[in-house]
Amino acid sequence: MILGYVPILIAAAVLIGLGIWGLVFNKNIVKMLLSLEVSFNGVTLLILYLATTSGLISVVKLGAYLVFLGIGLAIGEIAIIVSVILYMFKERMLEELSQDEIRGEES
Repeated sequence: MILGYVPILIAAAVLIGLGIWGLVFNKNIVKMLLSLEVSFNGVTLLILYLATTSGLISVVKLGAYLVFLGIGLAIGEIAIIVSVILYMFKERMLEELSQDEIRGEES
């Protein structure tokens, strides 16, 4: 029974790895946020995988509730961060959406 879920576990690991890779190697803030969301989706898939393989109905319900709460919080977080960054870009506080410019580093 558990062997049937192995592709889901592999997909979760790949999503987490791609998200971390994107966070490390991107300088653009919007791309970093998208990478964070990809990693978050991998963690969400992993939580649902662990809840499903436990076999207990109460654990499955708890896993689903945690996932829905996490998705709601992530949507709110991303909406606020993206709106602040785009506002700064629009008001010419930022010349480009680069992580180095926000830190104050010279290229």
